[in-house]
Amino acid sequence: MRDPFFLSQEAANCLPISLAILDPEGRIRYVNQTWIRTAEKYGLSPLWDRPGMNVLKHFENPENHSGKPDITEWLTRLQQVLDGTLPSFNAEMQPCASSKRWYRLEGVPLRDSETSEIRGLILLYSDITIYKETESKLREAFSQAHILHGLLPICAVCKKIKDELNSWVPIEEYLKARTFADFTHDICPDCIRSHYPQYSRILDSGDP
Repeated sequence: MRDPFFLSQEAANCLPISLAILDPEGRIRYVNQTWIRTAEKYGLSPLWDRPGMNVLKHFENPENHSGKPDITEWLTRLQQVLDGTLPSFNAEMQPCASSKRWYRLEGVPLRDSETSEIRGLILLYSDITIYKETESKLREAFSQAHILHGLLPICAVCKKIKDELNSWVPIEEYLKARTFADFTHDICPDCIRSHYPQYSRILDSGDP
């Protein structure tokens, strides 16, 4: 029978997201293959793919994270997860300023199955670029969409609408400027009977 621990490592190596296990002091004890490939991709090897590196101590030095204030905040939160004062932590990031890819960093406590005592920290690092791109497209769409609400002053005779500049504009012009609607013109049966009575008999006869 195969070693269950070995099987769990095999399963972790099949994950499409990066996974690392830290001990209570913040040292890397295990990383899966995706973590190694990601580290190599961004030039983080050999430190990031070698167990023994202390992640928390490494980033305490501002030179290792360009002095970004959010990194300091993340370290504090990850330490709180290890201490048990925070149930979990997650943050979105880009590997560098020029990168167009987005990643999510998640930290959850590694607990003993019997005592629930925290034995370390599980770090998950996943590519969320496709979701960020979708979010950006939705934000852009919402920014272009105009929802009309409230009372609109409309002329009881000509049906023009008074806009924000107190100018009376045709209803078609008003709606086209504020929605994605466009217009084509036709004549309703009531207007045909009122304005073009000579054609009303066609309507009354039911002929097309």
